[in-house]
Amino acid sequence: MGRRYDLTDEEWNAIKPFLLPARKTQGGQPSKDRRHRLNAVLWVARTGAAWRDLPYLVSAKR
Repeated sequence: MGRRYDLTDEEWNAIKPFLLPARKTQGGQPSKDRRHRLNAVLWVARTGAAWRDLPYLVSAKR
């Protein structure tokens, strides 16, 4: 991934088997990348920042 707070490929491959499989969408927007969402959750947990501070970090990946 490239940013210092993102999961490395090795970390992602270790965690991925424990996650629920992605659900198929029934209309509406398709689900976001699970790795991207997990990176967002971990960033908030590491920094203690509020969720409202997150969009400026993830907006470029949308």
